[in-house]
Amino acid sequence: MGPLQEYRLGAGRPSIVITAGIHGNEQTAIYAAELIYSLLQKETLLGEVCILPRCNPSAIRARERKAPEDGLDLNRSFPGAPDGSHTQRLAYEIWRQTEGFDYVLDLHCCGLYGTTYAMHYFKKYAFAKPLCKMLGVPHVVSSKGTRGQLYIESCEQRGQKGILIELPGGQPGGVIYEDAAEAIARQVLGYLRNLNILAGEKPAPVPIRYFDCRQPIRADHGGLVRPAAAPGDVVRQGDAVAYLDDQPVLAPSGGLIAGIPPLRYVCRGEDMLRLAPDLEE
Repeated sequence: MGPLQEYRLGAGRPSIVITAGIHGNEQTAIYAAELIYSLLQKETLLGEVCILPRCNPSAIRARERKAPEDGLDLNRSFPGAPDGSHTQRLAYEIWRQTEGFDYVLDLHCCGLYGTTYAMHYFKKYAFAKPLCKMLGVPHVVSSKGTRGQLYIESCEQRGQKGILIELPGGQPGGVIYEDAAEAIARQVLGYLRNLNILAGEKPAPVPIRYFDCRQPIRADHGGLVRPAAAPGDVVRQGDAVAYLDDQPVLAPSGGLIAGIPPLRYVCRGEDMLRLAPDLEE
């Protein structure tokens, strides 16, 4: 397995590697990575940027989360193995290509009915909140710290300062949300300025709000669900976030609507929406 496609710009420190397409159907992330590369052509770099926009080529071609060769989740496979299965060898190659950088930024998608937010294990890593402040994505959701993820293993094993961004779109089918990709590409350039990787005026800081791990709100019976909130809304405890057969579904806590589908029928026990509980109430 040869080296993956990569773009390298600038040289020296500080340095960052940006990855996308670890899950093949998360193609808003791939598009955002390509936009970041395009925008960087017009910028003055003070450090080094490496972009790996298509980390899982066969999964991308299939528009599937996992590689068809072995059906393993690449983002549960790091640091990989040079003599393992297809995905384990791919993880090893990405691990090799992302070694030595000061920062890791991993772009993903959270589904067609999601919203943009950063994800970090800020309950563990002291550097996380200052890093999220420099990134400037207003909503930050706690990670569970699941091992095998690129950014978690980069923090744990190599001492890199990793962070993950979730974007709307992607699964199923590889749908691209162009506006979200364009917005995060501009935001990432501001992040690079804050990290002193990119020259230019640093962006004004924005308020950052932190949320706990995403939790599903499930239907207690089958019926028609009508949303009363939108992806990205911040709600209060007791707010009606949806209606199940005209009965209000109340938020069990304040939090971020991380994902909510449009009008649809559900079965008992099925997820109606995802809520990331507020940590600052």
